Amino acid sequence: MSRGGTFRGVLLWSAATVLTLDMQDARAATCPDGFPSKPVNFYVGYAAGGGTDAIARMLAKAIEEQHGWTVVVENRPGAASAVMARSLLNAEPDGYSIGLGSSDTMVYNPTADDLGFHYSEFHFLGSAMDSWNSFAALSSMPFDDIAGLVEYTREKGMATVAVAGFNQTLVVQQLAEQYDINLVPVPVEGSSESMMLTLGGHVDATIQGVAHLGELRSGNMKLIASVTEHRLPYAPDIPTLEEQGATALPIQSVTVLIAPRELDPEVRTCLEEVIDEAVNSESYAELMVQFNNRALNRGPEGVLELIEQRDKQIRAIFEGGNQSKSN
Repeated sequence: MSRGGTFRGVLLWSAATVLTLDMQDARAATCPDGFPSKPVNFYVGYAAGGGTDAIARMLAKAIEEQHGWTVVVENRPGAASAVMARSLLNAEPDGYSIGLGSSDTMVYNPTADDLGFHYSEFHFLGSAMDSWNSFAALSSMPFDDIAGLVEYTREKGMATVAVAGFNQTLVVQQLAEQYDINLVPVPVEGSSESMMLTLGGHVDATIQGVAHLGELRSGNMKLIASVTEHRLPYAPDIPTLEEQGATALPIQSVTVLIAPRELDPEVRTCLEEVIDEAVNSESYAELMVQFNNRALNRGPEGVLELIEQRDKQIRAIFEGGNQSKSN
């Protein structure tokens, strides 16, 4: 099997992850008397069937099991969860409207005339996992790494990559610029659409978080690079972009839970604790095994710090000329 087809250590790593998680009974969250008095809405920034949708539904299930709440999941896809975020601005800050999307939706996007919001307008309730993005392609494609993709693109004259959101688009654009190739990002609304295009042979590659894992296990797809800052635990033989000589900014994002900024402090504390308990639940850990990832709540402060750092990095690229991507 070629290096690009390597996909091993999955079950061992995943099992170890589950064993190290704290599977204690859910703690009693500190919530105001009478809250909630009606269903709590989870608004998902991506279409049904994708990874974020699965995360929302599993967290909703965990909260219902742990606390007896009714949690209603509704999909509001578009613009890599920006549509959902904009709609949340008009919601009452009463704790009954929670959004789930990508933290990268909150950072500077030079391709958008106006996102319609700034991250300071939201309260971050926490996160559910770090997104481990990777370049993937059908196993039949004649390249196994970034160098092979570059050569393939030059020989063909153009290659296409399905991308969901600006962060993935930026990686493709930076690769195209660095290697002076016609590598074209193809925008989609979510990972499920991206997978359909890739599996159907309509694009040459894709950047994915979790939707491709089943295809990797079956051998139908292969990884050609980790697009995060480290090698992926389920594919330790696949180098990162940087290790392969690419200078594109790695993707650093989390699945984030947000609410309108002006939340009552007691309701805010309640939601933060309930979400943290759900993220650390046994049922959610089982989903993370399927995703070959791990449950991780960075907390409100940790999420905000990541968003501020990412926002600074992208502004440096587009507003600061030749400033280093590490600024």
